[in-house]
Amino acid sequence: MESTRVLIRRMEKGDEASFVSGIADRALRIAYGFPADMDDTVSAKIFERFSGLNNSYSLVEKKTGTVIGFLLEVEPELPENLRTGLPVKGRTLAYAVFPAYQRKGYMLEALQAVIPELFRSTGAEYVHCGHFEENVPSRELLRKLGFREYARHQNRDKLIIDEILRRGV
Repeated sequence: MESTRVLIRRMEKGDEASFVSGIADRALRIAYGFPADMDDTVSAKIFERFSGLNNSYSLVEKKTGTVIGFLLEVEPELPENLRTGLPVKGRTLAYAVFPAYQRKGYMLEALQAVIPELFRSTGAEYVHCGHFEENVPSRELLRKLGFREYARHQNRDKLIIDEILRRGV
């Protein structure tokens, strides 16, 4: 898949160094729910786990060939009690853009390419994204894409806001 400036392709072993350096930023780690003080060894293990998933993608800036972020598509990660009223078939997207590329529209472009394809290829009736309450850029991004707040729940010591985009909206 691709957008004007971003190639969305499966994660490859060669992406590991970019991933590890990309998530070295403390603020990104906190926003994503990673331990703020983790070292590169832990980051490499996270990359290994993510890249082993069937639906893990690297976001590559077309102009430079640089990996600028990642995107994961997984089974819905909503607590069971929050699934009431949702169709059975849905997908969860988790994503991050590395700090040097944030707030430049890359993720908006990527998600505008990914979401219609996700609905088409999986038959999902909704897409779920969750973010910490204080992650205003993520909330603003999801609003631009048509997501709406569905629920809130605690995860460890943080409040997660669950956003839903239903098919056809």
